[in-house]
Amino acid sequence: MVGQHGVRRAAIAAGLVAALLSGGCSRDPGPEPPQRPSSTSPPSTLARAAVGDRLTVTAAVERVIDEGAIVVRDVDLSDGSLLVLTRQAVEATPPQLVTVEGTVILFSSGDLAAEFAPHPYRAFDGKKALAAGTVTVWR
Repeated sequence: MVGQHGVRRAAIAAGLVAALLSGGCSRDPGPEPPQRPSSTSPPSTLARAAVGDRLTVTAAVERVIDEGAIVVRDVDLSDGSLLVLTRQAVEATPPQLVTVEGTVILFSSGDLAAEFAPHPYRAFDGKKALAAGTVTVWR
């Protein structure tokens, strides 16, 4: 009789293991991850940023307008270039790399003080620009 108890326990244990394994295999794995929508435009951090958002951009200096304004260029930018306005003098020359941390603004040359010549800024009217908090020049 001792032998039958051992066989019965083994059969019960095997049945439990089989039930656990089959329950694990048939369990619903959950919802599939959502599909990312396809985009017809190239990804752009500036394009996704809204006015007022904080943004950090690393790009090459395209041109220096004056000591408080530079234009940077990078393929990830909406139009390829971005106006950066800063309160600190930026000592960078094209094509130096800079990292700019700031706030996205909607630029209007009409907001500039009278001492600034509006002509170099007109190309940026109505576009997003970056009001820089810090500018790091990579040497």
